[in-house]
Amino acid sequence: MLPLTRRYFLKSSTLLTTNLALTGVHGLIPKPAWGAKNEFLQASCGIEKQAVKKVLIAYASMHGSTGEVADVLAKDLCAAGASVDIRLVGNVKDLSPYQAVVVGSAIRSDRWLPEANEFVAAHRSILSNIPTAYFLTCLTLAKPSAEIQSRVQSFLNPVREEVPEIKPVSAGLFAGVLDYNSYGTTIKAVMKYKMWTKGIEAGDYRDWGAIHAWADQLKSAFLSA
Repeated sequence: MLPLTRRYFLKSSTLLTTNLALTGVHGLIPKPAWGAKNEFLQASCGIEKQAVKKVLIAYASMHGSTGEVADVLAKDLCAAGASVDIRLVGNVKDLSPYQAVVVGSAIRSDRWLPEANEFVAAHRSILSNIPTAYFLTCLTLAKPSAEIQSRVQSFLNPVREEVPEIKPVSAGLFAGVLDYNSYGTTIKAVMKYKMWTKGIEAGDYRDWGAIHAWADQLKSAFLSA
C-alpha cells in the first residue's frame, strides 16, 4: 500500500472541506447516484418449473455488488428446485406470489440502506408469516475477526428492532467490493483516505465459498418443508 503523503492529505482535506460546504455532513456519505458505472441486476430463474416454491431475493445496493451476491444465491436455490426472482427492493410491490423471501443490503453508516429497512417495514405482515432471511455486504468484513464479526452482526439491529415480529431464519454476513471507479471524484478521495486509515486496499473481498454455504442453509430453511 502506498504511504499517505502530505500532498495527498492536503488534497483530500480540501475536497472534504468543499464537499461539506456544498452538501453538509450527509454529503460525505456515499449514495448510489454517485456511482460512475453502476448496474443493478434484476433477473429470474426456474420460472419454467411447475409446482415449486417461489422465492424472492430483494436487495438494496450502492454500486451493484450486492446484486451479484443475490444472483449467486438465486442460482443455487434454482438449482435446488426453487423458482427465484431477484429484484431491487424499490421495485417490489406485491409479496403474495412468494413462499419465502431473502432481503439483503449494502451497509452505510453501520446499517442497511434506508430503502431496505423501509421494504421490510412495509411488508412486515407477510414477512412475519413466511420464511425470511437477511443478508448484508460491507467492507468492514474485508479484514474479518471475531470482534469484527460481532460488530457486523449489530448492523442488523436497527431493522430487527424496528420490525421485531420478523424472525429471520438466517442472517448472512459478507464482505463487499472496494472499486474506486464506482465513485465520483469527491467521494473517491474521501473513500481512499477512509480506507487508507483502515488498511483496506481496492479489491473484491467477497468470499464466494461462504456465500454458497449460506445458500445451502437457505435451501434447508426454504425448500425442505
